[in-house]
Amino acid sequence: MVFIEKYSPIWQQEASYLSVREEQAQFTIGNIPQVVEQLKETEHPHLIIFEDKPVGFFLLDLDYSTKYQFGSQKAIGIRALLVDQHYQGKGIATKVIKALPSYVAKHYPDFEVMQLTVNCRNKPAYECYLKCGFADTGELYLGGPVGPQHIMQYVL
Repeated sequence: MVFIEKYSPIWQQEASYLSVREEQAQFTIGNIPQVVEQLKETEHPHLIIFEDKPVGFFLLDLDYSTKYQFGSQKAIGIRALLVDQHYQGKGIATKVIKALPSYVAKHYPDFEVMQLTVNCRNKPAYECYLKCGFADTGELYLGGPVGPQHIMQYVL
Protein backbone atom coordinates (compact mmCIF):
# COMPACT_ATOMS: atom_id res chain seq x y z
CA MET A 1 0.00 0.00 0.00
CA VAL A 2 1.17 3.51 -0.86
CA PHE A 3 0.36 6.48 1.35
CA ILE A 4 1.32 10.09 2.02
CA GLU A 5 2.91 11.21 5.28
CA LYS A 6 4.13 14.63 6.37
CA TYR A 7 7.91 14.67 6.51
CA SER A 8 9.31 13.98 9.96
CA PRO A 9 12.93 14.01 11.17
CA ILE A 10 12.56 10.33 12.09
CA TRP A 11 12.76 9.61 8.33
CA GLN A 12 15.76 11.89 7.73
CA GLN A 13 18.32 9.14 7.15
CA GLU A 14 16.06 7.10 4.87
CA ALA A 15 15.01 10.24 2.96
CA SER A 16 18.66 11.12 2.35
CA TYR A 17 19.02 7.95 0.26
CA LEU A 18 16.18 8.81 -2.13
CA SER A 19 17.46 9.45 -5.64
CA VAL A 20 16.34 9.47 -9.24
CA ARG A 21 18.07 8.33 -12.40
CA GLU A 22 20.82 10.61 -13.67
CA GLU A 23 18.75 11.83 -16.62
CA GLN A 24 15.89 12.77 -14.24
CA ALA A 25 18.00 14.70 -11.71
CA GLN A 26 17.68 17.98 -13.61
CA PHE A 27 13.90 17.94 -13.10
CA THR A 28 13.80 17.66 -9.30
CA ILE A 29 15.73 18.32 -6.08
CA GLY A 30 18.81 16.65 -4.66
CA ASN A 31 19.57 16.08 -0.98
CA ILE A 32 16.15 15.97 0.66
CA PRO A 33 17.17 16.60 4.31
CA GLN A 34 19.19 19.62 3.17
CA VAL A 35 16.24 20.95 1.16
CA VAL A 36 13.89 20.43 4.10
CA GLU A 37 16.17 22.48 6.38
CA GLN A 38 15.89 25.45 4.00
CA LEU A 39 12.12 25.42 3.49
CA LYS A 40 9.88 28.33 4.31
CA GLU A 41 6.96 27.93 6.70
CA THR A 42 4.56 27.77 3.74
CA GLU A 43 6.42 24.88 2.07
CA HIS A 44 5.28 21.58 3.55
CA PRO A 45 7.45 18.52 2.83
CA HIS A 46 5.83 15.11 2.42
CA LEU A 47 7.04 11.57 1.98
CA ILE A 48 5.63 8.79 -0.15
CA ILE A 49 5.57 5.64 1.95
CA PHE A 50 5.53 2.14 0.46
CA GLU A 51 6.13 -1.09 2.36
CA ASP A 52 6.71 0.93 5.56
CA LYS A 53 9.57 3.01 4.17
CA PRO A 54 9.94 6.30 2.31
CA VAL A 55 10.25 5.81 -1.43
CA GLY A 56 9.44 9.31 -2.61
CA PHE A 57 9.09 12.96 -1.72
CA PHE A 58 7.20 16.12 -2.68
CA LEU A 59 6.38 19.58 -1.41
CA LEU A 60 3.00 21.22 -0.99
CA ASP A 61 3.48 24.95 -1.44
CA LEU A 62 0.80 27.03 0.28
CA ASP A 63 2.21 30.27 -1.16
CA TYR A 64 2.32 29.02 -4.76
CA SER A 65 -0.08 31.63 -6.13
CA THR A 66 2.09 34.55 -4.99
CA LYS A 67 5.34 32.97 -6.26
CA TYR A 68 4.04 32.33 -9.77
CA GLN A 69 2.00 34.77 -11.85
CA PHE A 70 -0.09 31.95 -13.29
CA GLY A 71 -1.09 30.70 -9.84
CA SER A 72 -4.72 30.86 -8.90
CA GLN A 73 -5.43 32.70 -5.64
CA LYS A 74 -6.74 29.49 -4.10
CA ALA A 75 -4.02 27.21 -5.56
CA ILE A 76 -1.77 24.89 -3.64
CA GLY A 77 1.39 24.01 -5.52
CA ILE A 78 2.89 20.56 -5.91
CA ARG A 79 6.64 20.78 -6.30
CA ALA A 80 9.66 18.48 -6.51
CA LEU A 81 7.69 15.22 -6.68
CA LEU A 82 10.00 12.26 -7.04
CA VAL A 83 9.93 8.50 -6.65
CA ASP A 84 13.22 6.78 -5.87
CA GLN A 85 14.77 5.16 -8.93
CA HIS A 86 14.57 1.70 -7.33
CA TYR A 87 10.77 2.01 -7.01
CA GLN A 88 9.91 3.55 -10.36
CA GLY A 89 7.74 1.52 -12.70
CA LYS A 90 5.61 0.07 -9.89
CA GLY A 91 2.73 2.55 -10.22
CA ILE A 92 3.69 4.40 -7.04
CA ALA A 93 3.67 7.89 -8.59
CA THR A 94 0.27 7.20 -10.15
CA LYS A 95 -1.20 6.03 -6.85
CA VAL A 96 0.14 9.05 -4.96
CA ILE A 97 -0.97 11.57 -7.56
CA LYS A 98 -4.45 10.03 -7.59
CA ALA A 99 -4.52 10.22 -3.77
CA LEU A 100 -3.49 13.89 -3.68
CA PRO A 101 -6.94 15.45 -4.29
CA SER A 102 -8.50 13.79 -1.25
CA TYR A 103 -5.35 14.34 0.84
CA VAL A 104 -5.28 18.06 0.01
CA ALA A 105 -9.04 18.43 0.52
CA LYS A 106 -8.75 16.84 3.97
CA HIS A 107 -5.56 18.55 5.22
CA TYR A 108 -5.67 21.83 3.28
CA PRO A 109 -9.42 22.56 2.81
CA ASP A 110 -8.98 26.25 1.95
CA PHE A 111 -7.55 25.46 -1.49
CA GLU A 112 -9.66 25.06 -4.62
CA VAL A 113 -7.07 23.87 -7.12
CA MET A 114 -3.74 22.05 -7.21
CA GLN A 115 -1.18 23.41 -9.65
CA LEU A 116 2.25 22.33 -10.81
CA THR A 117 4.69 22.68 -13.64
CA VAL A 118 6.39 19.83 -15.44
CA ASN A 119 9.30 20.24 -17.82
CA CYS A 120 8.34 19.84 -21.48
CA ARG A 121 11.15 17.27 -21.86
CA ASN A 122 9.89 15.18 -18.92
CA LYS A 123 7.32 13.26 -20.97
CA PRO A 124 6.81 10.37 -18.49
CA ALA A 125 5.88 12.79 -15.67
CA TYR A 126 3.64 14.82 -17.99
CA GLU A 127 1.78 11.70 -19.13
CA CYS A 128 1.43 10.49 -15.55
CA TYR A 129 -0.17 13.76 -14.41
CA LEU A 130 -2.58 13.68 -17.38
CA LYS A 131 -3.54 10.08 -16.61
CA CYS A 132 -4.24 11.08 -13.01
CA GLY A 133 -6.69 13.83 -13.92
CA PHE A 134 -4.49 16.93 -14.18
CA ALA A 135 -5.25 19.21 -17.11
CA ASP A 136 -2.67 21.04 -19.18
CA THR A 137 -3.67 24.71 -19.14
CA GLY A 138 -2.11 25.18 -22.57
CA GLU A 139 0.30 27.75 -21.17
CA LEU A 140 4.02 27.38 -20.56
CA TYR A 141 6.07 28.58 -17.62
CA LEU A 142 9.34 29.93 -18.99
CA GLY A 143 11.11 30.73 -15.71
CA GLY A 144 12.38 27.25 -14.92
CA PRO A 145 16.10 26.48 -14.73
CA VAL A 146 16.05 23.73 -17.40
CA GLY A 147 13.64 24.98 -20.04
CA PRO A 148 9.93 25.53 -20.61
CA GLN A 149 7.39 23.77 -18.43
CA HIS A 150 3.76 22.82 -18.93
CA ILE A 151 1.44 24.45 -16.41
CA MET A 152 -0.99 21.84 -15.12
CA GLN A 153 -3.86 21.92 -12.66
CA TYR A 154 -6.46 19.82 -10.94
CA VAL A 155 -9.65 21.50 -9.71
CA LEU A 156 -10.60 20.16 -6.28
